[in-house]
Amino acid sequence: MSGPSAKIIGPRVSAIRQEAAAVGRNPAEILMFNMMTIILGNTEAEAAAKYADYRSHINPEGALALMSGWTGIDFSGYELDQQVRHVQNDAGRSALDNVTRGDPDRVWTVRDVIEHVGIGGAGPVVVGTPDMVADKIEDWFEKTDVDGLNVAFAVSPGDFEDIADMLVPELTRRGRYKSEYAKGTLREKLFGEGRARLDAPHPAAGYRVGRKG
Repeated sequence: MSGPSAKIIGPRVSAIRQEAAAVGRNPAEILMFNMMTIILGNTEAEAAAKYADYRSHINPEGALALMSGWTGIDFSGYELDQQVRHVQNDAGRSALDNVTRGDPDRVWTVRDVIEHVGIGGAGPVVVGTPDMVADKIEDWFEKTDVDGLNVAFAVSPGDFEDIADMLVPELTRRGRYKSEYAKGTLREKLFGEGRARLDAPHPAAGYRVGRKG
């Protein structure tokens, strides 16, 4: 799932878990991951400078094309300083809300949306040293109850290299990241050894076709 802040993601996770419990599923077995862009530096100033450099390369037309694809709204016909709340389109309202509800007290313009989605898309952007970012990730987990992160990037492979070299060791030290790969299939890695196939009470288990011969 995607959303710019914990106050948006948290209620969504909670609602899904409640719905799962209501139909007899184990809420803990509905694993949820959200997108997050991580920008690292050896110092806070270095990370901030890297983020500022990334932002200097945002292409307004590209950002608006991205939002137009998400919302079904042709933003090319709107002025950059036009307020988003004046853009009326039911199909795109949820995508716009996904951005603007992250800071509901702010009057958002089209220009603000460009700057927001230009780096990180619809997800949060976390900037800082490995220790600072690890603190923010732990706080994010506590506030949202997500099971993991789908790490995005602003620059590839540079951001991924920074995460592997700088952040993973810190998360591993805190017990937040695996020290080695688990055996088995992807399902077993997610749910544990011996869980390679769906079993009851998962609804799909009832549709398994047995082999003959």
